[in-house]
Amino acid sequence: MGRIGKTIYYSVVVLLVLVFLIVLFNNSFVGSGFGIGIGLFLAVTAIIATLVSSVMYIIDNPKSAINMLVGLGIILVVALISYLIAPGALNQHHIDYGVDTVGQSKMVDMGIYITIFLGVAAVASILVSESVALFKN
Repeated sequence: MGRIGKTIYYSVVVLLVLVFLIVLFNNSFVGSGFGIGIGLFLAVTAIIATLVSSVMYIIDNPKSAINMLVGLGIILVVALISYLIAPGALNQHHIDYGVDTVGQSKMVDMGIYITIFLGVAAVASILVSESVALFKN
């Protein structure tokens, strides 16, 4: 990471700390709204930071960026398959939580399926890499 990247990184960190302190000492965010607001802000910030760093990586290393693009393609394929197999059922439980349409239900199911797939893939990759390292040494 060059000088500009470090400057941007530290600027974002300082900005996040300032926003956190301002929200922390502001009484309008009492209760669960505080956590939801901060969670949404941090999620959006993480997505933006990931996109910016990915674009910078592609610009700096166009040949080695193919692996990253393959990974992104795999995640998109998993998302598409998850959406297609999601039942999209609506019952009273869904309606109680604000899921009113079949499309919303399919999106929720897709998110659950993707989370399960990525969690299993992460655990499997950790087990495989540790097993290989164990037998290698």
